[in-house]
Amino acid sequence: MKKIIYGNCYHYNRNYGCRLKEVIYKGYRTLILENEKIRISILIDKGSDIIEFLYKPEDIDFMWQSPLGLKDKKSNIYTKNRNEGSFLDEYEGGWQELLPSMVASHNYKNSEIGIMGEIFSIPWNYSVLIDDIEKIKIKLFTRMVRTPFYIEKFITLKSNQSFIEIEEEIFNEAEEEFKFMWGHHPAIGIPFLSENCFIDLPDGLIGKTYHMDLSDKNILPLNVNFNWPFILDKKGQEIDLSKIMSPDVITDFRFSIEGFKNGWYGITNPMLGVGFGFKWDINVFKYLWIWCSYKGFFNFPFYGRAYTIALEPWSSIPDNFDDVLKLGSELTLGPRRSLKTKYQVIVFKANKRIRGFNNKSEPIF
Repeated sequence: MKKIIYGNCYHYNRNYGCRLKEVIYKGYRTLILENEKIRISILIDKGSDIIEFLYKPEDIDFMWQSPLGLKDKKSNIYTKNRNEGSFLDEYEGGWQELLPSMVASHNYKNSEIGIMGEIFSIPWNYSVLIDDIEKIKIKLFTRMVRTPFYIEKFITLKSNQSFIEIEEEIFNEAEEEFKFMWGHHPAIGIPFLSENCFIDLPDGLIGKTYHMDLSDKNILPLNVNFNWPFILDKKGQEIDLSKIMSPDVITDFRFSIEGFKNGWYGITNPMLGVGFGFKWDINVFKYLWIWCSYKGFFNFPFYGRAYTIALEPWSSIPDNFDDVLKLGSELTLGPRRSLKTKYQVIVFKANKRIRGFNNKSEPIF
């Protein structure tokens, strides 16, 4: 691609190259980062949720839009507070960061935490570190309420690159040790997601199905280990879980994956010629949690309307914090200590399955 020369003119309010802007969307401060290829929209006032990850050449947004949608910031009044917490009332889809726990609510050190942790609902602040045509870099930061964490997140986007780089650090500001879980919950949806898609992962991984059927439509046996990607369903038929199912299948299931020596995944739609990838640090995120909802999640909150797959790098399994403590798979920070990690989220062009990403974040075939 020929590089455009923009000339020596003012660039502080440009509409080309790398740029960013803050807007108010449904009452939320929202930061939009973009370059020539991708656009990312971040809800600064709600957990730093990424509600848009758009590949501009094909007009494809990979993020799933929940049927609940993003409510106006001032309209979140519920008929009754749920014992489990407010996450499902406020779940607009897209990508959430989850900390200090996952699905089950729990009480740790007299701090009551609802499902999906605490950070998803907390507003962040940000500062712009670099803002020029070739590169933008922002710093997001927040301090949690019921847990003693201060978090910094640096997001970098460069000209003509179709990926973002994220560096993150969690600080334990307490004078005592604190145990926790940490993960990312990007949910993929239409127009990208279809039965034409494939999930690619490293070789030699072990999966384990979830121990509960939350939808009564699960076609997989519960609490069973298997060699990725093949498993026998409840009828004894072999299923290749790397192949995305049609919404007509009407099922909903989830499973975990472990045994990573390199942390990456790619989900590719060969018919569209594009894919969505993630590279992460396996020293922090040892597991991948996969939620497949092929219009089989009935009852609250989706009522059979969810067609999505979430591929979630996670620090710990299972999803219940108390069980994680019993198994010793939690993360731990001592007093005044911190933990760093970094990861990349990649849009790539491909019309066939991939075997990973090279150092330039390009797919390997």
